[in-house]
Amino acid sequence: MAGMSCTLSRSKKKGAELHMKFDRRIVLPSLMALLSSGAVSAQPLEQFPREVEPLPITEESYPFNGAAHQVEPIDLPSFNYTEEEFLVSGQAQVYDWEPNGDYEAVPVGKSTYTTRMVVRRPENMENFSGHVVMEVINMSADYDWTAMWAALWERVTANGDVYVGITGKPNVIPGLVAFDADRYGRMAMPSANLESDRNCELPQDELAYKGLSSETESGVAWDMFTQIGGLLKSGDPKNPLGAPAERVFFTGESQSGNYAITYYKFFQPDATIEQNGGSVPIYDGFLTEAATTPTGVPIRQCATPLPADDPQNLIPGRSTPLAMINSQWDFFPARGGQRKPDANTADDRSVTWELAGANHGWRFQYLYGDADHDDLRKAGLLSPDAEWSAWSCSPANPEVPLYMAEKALYEHLVDWVEDGKAPPSAEPIELTSEGQVAFDQNNTAQGGLRLPMVEVPVASFGEGRATLSEGCPEIEPFGTEKLKRLYGTREAYLEAYRQAAWKLVQEGFLLSEDVDALMATAKEVPFE
Repeated sequence: MAGMSCTLSRSKKKGAELHMKFDRRIVLPSLMALLSSGAVSAQPLEQFPREVEPLPITEESYPFNGAAHQVEPIDLPSFNYTEEEFLVSGQAQVYDWEPNGDYEAVPVGKSTYTTRMVVRRPENMENFSGHVVMEVINMSADYDWTAMWAALWERVTANGDVYVGITGKPNVIPGLVAFDADRYGRMAMPSANLESDRNCELPQDELAYKGLSSETESGVAWDMFTQIGGLLKSGDPKNPLGAPAERVFFTGESQSGNYAITYYKFFQPDATIEQNGGSVPIYDGFLTEAATTPTGVPIRQCATPLPADDPQNLIPGRSTPLAMINSQWDFFPARGGQRKPDANTADDRSVTWELAGANHGWRFQYLYGDADHDDLRKAGLLSPDAEWSAWSCSPANPEVPLYMAEKALYEHLVDWVEDGKAPPSAEPIELTSEGQVAFDQNNTAQGGLRLPMVEVPVASFGEGRATLSEGCPEIEPFGTEKLKRLYGTREAYLEAYRQAAWKLVQEGFLLSEDVDALMATAKEVPFE
């Protein structure tokens, strides 16, 4: 197999070269110019955050859900990486959307923010690739869950990339303050105190509004993301990287993936910086995992939802590449949404991979994205006597490791931005005439991107699910009799599985680095 496709790699850019090469500033017309021209622009009034304060890391005080304090800790120094944390403060406009408009974000007020920013970078920044993975940290559990770090950390550390995680929503702040008030007590995303919001209802049973109140404003996020992304690409002394990033990728999972969708639709076109005499996007590419709706999230917490037939509920074509990966549970038609067709033109660059048999959450994500349970208890987010862990599937009914395809998609996204080479298109999950998932004779979804355990199955995967139970009973093993009917011998099964895995590598849907792990699981499938 040595002659087949190998793990994608990129040459490293030296930190010193980056200092000299990029002369950048955010392009921000004055507010008076905007008003006098009648133009509406979704650009912040200030270029960068006002303050970036480093936080000390000690045995007693450390980042919540830091790399060393996950369920499965990562020893960053063993990868020649280090972790830093900052409080970031600034001024933010709050926006509204125009029903049946053209993706305009209209300023309606302003507020402030103080958020946290976790940076995981090479110890020696001369080894920095120039690429930053910016994650809007998932907030759905009312605490910061670093799902995109879980999916991509192996590639980040192998490439010399920098990871930047940003707390994006005020609902997680109470837990952070309970965890370490001295560290996080200044964090806030306060209300803009708009008169129109006085009687606003925030239904706590809906995920988008959970944990929000009249004292908060989720809508400060957009300027916050623009200012932080611009800072990372600047030579400003507050830039925690010490050098301008060459590329910054906006990423998010599930609800924070929906944040990425809203930013892409309403803010990305105006979020530009000056580079070598021309304007370029602050965010060079977008990667979403398990984003559940093309509508995205509300543009501010009291915004009136767009009408159901509003075209702005769909994702428009943009020149900035958008890569989306979804499981069988969360792909858009499963949630009542409309797919965004793949495209690779000057004005429309997007691709979607839908993974048959995959679930919204997966074990690897829990191990490397969730916080240490003792820290969850300290934050009041887990009761003192509670014990739980992610499911563990057996080789006879294996989980679909969505993150393996996601790593390949990330590498394609980088190539798309750098060289204009688009990712391969994957077959979509098939639907019936009624719009439901179509199943094959093994009760597994038809179509979709099929990883080896789906293409060469030993189990029925059935419906897409949010998560699995311990032992993964939702995935039903065929049993030895059916396995022998299908494959004859273990050796024949393993050869078919191996061929399926390497075919996906050749097609660009997997990285060669993951084939050994896939084969190790397949070899444990019981045939007797």
